[in-house]
Amino acid sequence: MIFPEVQRITHLFRWTRKRLSHMATDTFLWVLGGDAASEALAARSDDLLATPALATTVARRVTADDLIAAPQAHLSGVCAAWLLGVNDDQQYEAFAALREAGVPAMVSRTGQDTLGPSDDEGLVNCPADTPDPVAAAVLTTLMTQSPVLGACAAESRALTATTRGMAGQFDKIDEELRMAVKIQREFLPKTLPQGDGFDFGTLWRPAGYVGGDIYDVIQLDDDHFGVFIADAVGHGVPAALMTIFIKQATPLREITPGVGPGYRLVPPGEALAALNMAMIEQDAGAASLGTAAYGVINRHTRTLRYASAGHPAAALLRQTGGTEWLDPEGAMLGVFPDEVFSEAVVSLQPHDRLLMYSDGFEVAFPNSEGKGRLANEHYAQEFESMRGLSPDDALAFLQGRLDLQAGSLNQRDDLTVVLTTCLDPADAASEPACAA
Repeated sequence: MIFPEVQRITHLFRWTRKRLSHMATDTFLWVLGGDAASEALAARSDDLLATPALATTVARRVTADDLIAAPQAHLSGVCAAWLLGVNDDQQYEAFAALREAGVPAMVSRTGQDTLGPSDDEGLVNCPADTPDPVAAAVLTTLMTQSPVLGACAAESRALTATTRGMAGQFDKIDEELRMAVKIQREFLPKTLPQGDGFDFGTLWRPAGYVGGDIYDVIQLDDDHFGVFIADAVGHGVPAALMTIFIKQATPLREITPGVGPGYRLVPPGEALAALNMAMIEQDAGAASLGTAAYGVINRHTRTLRYASAGHPAAALLRQTGGTEWLDPEGAMLGVFPDEVFSEAVVSLQPHDRLLMYSDGFEVAFPNSEGKGRLANEHYAQEFESMRGLSPDDALAFLQGRLDLQAGSLNQRDDLTVVLTTCLDPADAASEPACAA
C-alpha cells in the first residue's frame, strides 16, 4: 500500500531536482533577530548552501528591523526567507512584509520544538535543532514553489481586498435598508382609532427589510372611519417606494370651501379611480402597478361602503355564521385609465368581523394535500377560526398560525391584515382597542 506514495515522493524529488538544474541563481534572505543567538543560527544556515540541492542559491542577510523599515529594498529577487531568532513583534511585522511581497518563509526560534506549518498561512516552523537535510528540504520546497506560492498570495490578497470591499458595500446596503424600514414605518399609522363602536387591529409582516404592502386606518370625521390597504407589485425597496406614493396619492377627503362643513369624504370608488390615474401618470412600468381596497364605515348607521382595485376579496365573518366575500368590480391599479371601481354597501352587525388582507396569504399556508406553498385558499379556513375570538385573541391566533408554518422566518411574500370588529353597543365602552 505504501508503494504508490513512495513513487509520488520520488517523482516530486526528481521534478524538483530537474527544476533546480535549470534555474538561475536564486536568493535566500536570512532575516536576523539582531542578537548573538540569531547570528549563530545564520552561520549554521549558511552551511546548508553547500547542500547539492541548494548549490545554485545564495543567501543575503538583513536584520528584521531593517526589513520592516524598508521591505521593498530588501526583497527584490528573493525567492524564500528564513526568520532566525526573531521575537514575536519582529516575526509578525517581518512576515507581514514577506507575505505582502509573496515570499514564502520558515522561522527558527529558541524554544521552538515543532516542525510544520505555523498559525500564519505561508510560514513554516523549523526548530533550531532540525537536521540539515530536513531544513534543506524545507528550503528547497519553499524555493521551488515560490512562483506558485507568490501567485497564490497575490490572488489571496486580491480576494481579501475584494471581500473587504464587498463587506463594506453590504454594510452600506444594510444601513440604507434599515433607514428605508424606518421611513416606510413612518407612513404606517402609529395608533389606531379607539372606541365609537368599532375595534381595529393590524398585522404587518414584510418579506424582507421593507415590503410592498401598506395600510391605513383613519378617523375621517366624527361619523366615519376609513380603512385602506394596498399591495404594490414586486418586493423590496422598489415596491416599498411605490407604497409610499400610493399612500400619498389616495384622496380620502377634499376641501370644499363654503359648501356644507367645508369638506367632503371621497367615496371609495372615486378614491381608487384617482389613485389609478396617478399611478398611470407615473409611467414606471411594472413598478407602477398594484392592488388596493378602501372602505368607509359610518359608525352611526354601521354601514360599510367598500371598493376594490384587483385586491383579494375581503372576508366579512358574520357573527351569526357564514362568510361574505366582498369583491366589487375593479381592475388592478395602473393599467386602464378610465377604469370604474364599483362599490359594495353592507350593513354591519354586532361582533361581525371584516378582514382586509394582502395576497401573501394565498401562499402563507400549505395546501390541503401538503404539496408545498402553491397558491391556495387554506387561509380562508384560518380566517374562519377567528370568528368567535376577541379582537386581540383573533390577531394573536393568526400570528401563531403563521409562526407554525415551515419557512415562516423566510416567508415568500409580504403579509398584511387589517381587522375591523363591529362591537356590541352594550359592551363597546369596555372593549379594548388593538394596538397598531
